[in-house]
Amino acid sequence: MNFLAEEILIIIYRYDKISSMLFSPSELGKVLLEGKSCHIDTYKTLKVLDVASIPISSFPCEAAQLVNLRYLAIQAHEGSPQPSISNLLYLQMLIILSRKNILIPKSIWNMVNLRHLYIKSGENIIEEPCVVQVKEKDGCPGLLSCMQTLSHVSPRSCQNMFSRTPNLRKLGLCGPLISSLGDLESPNLSSMEHLQKLKLLNTIVFPEATRSCNPLMFPEKLKKLTLSNTGLDWEEMWTFAWLPNLEVLKLKFHACIGESWETGDAEFQRLKFLKLQDLDIREWVCSNDNFPRLQRLVVHRCLKLDGIPSALGKILTLDVIEVSGCSSSAHESAMKIQSEQEMDGNSFLKVHAKSEL
Repeated sequence: MNFLAEEILIIIYRYDKISSMLFSPSELGKVLLEGKSCHIDTYKTLKVLDVASIPISSFPCEAAQLVNLRYLAIQAHEGSPQPSISNLLYLQMLIILSRKNILIPKSIWNMVNLRHLYIKSGENIIEEPCVVQVKEKDGCPGLLSCMQTLSHVSPRSCQNMFSRTPNLRKLGLCGPLISSLGDLESPNLSSMEHLQKLKLLNTIVFPEATRSCNPLMFPEKLKKLTLSNTGLDWEEMWTFAWLPNLEVLKLKFHACIGESWETGDAEFQRLKFLKLQDLDIREWVCSNDNFPRLQRLVVHRCLKLDGIPSALGKILTLDVIEVSGCSSSAHESAMKIQSEQEMDGNSFLKVHAKSEL
């Protein structure tokens, strides 16, 4: 990041001591650790403050007085910042770790330089900005044109959010994403022409296999997609093959349910990276035509999987197969693929396999 090239002071707090790359402001440490007061003006020149390594009770109001901050990382049990967070007009990156869901105050829409908002966990809400009348010279209220990253945001925050973040490139949604009829309900993101990376984490379990949404709801330029706990029927995976620029697909923790995935005629034309993790799949049937440009396959903790399809070894672009935490038969099938390819003169394919059972 460009602002890191500036003269910065990086402060890292640990449980038993306060350490710093340049100096250790013990007074500021006591404020965050014990709630004591100090002369905050002493630290007004700070540009980077990282206190993510130590849990504190609440988001400190003192942080909002460090008006020159460009980077702020914090771990707070009561993670919701106060409206005064908008005092940090120059802040470009905000990272929050919390044990509870976070409410981001509407004042954040005044932080016009904010580029990245990372919330590490939970189902978090961003308040709607106030509707105010402004003159044309004052610009558009609540428009964060610099915003590129939003993570762990509840889909309930999305009604008008995307129109106010027109240049968003990375988005992570966490919350109820399955309808009462068992359909994946991702917000319509088709208008987000700059969005390239999307994570969908569903928090409400549906009792049956679910159906996918219309692929036209996703932006055309989407390159990376991660699904978690969506419970999709494996037959629904063909819909994601329609995403023309998809290069990375990660299916994690019950992203799909069922014993068999037969890719059929689905062709992931540009997919380079595929990850299967914590899934109950037993049988995987595919051909090399289904993933013509695949470069790396990762299979992690799929305990029931009988084996890796031998056809994958015939993909000319495939460089690496990683299998870990799976059955011994899955491990052996991966090693067999490597042996077969070596016999055919292919020494480029590398297989890393470690069996769990």
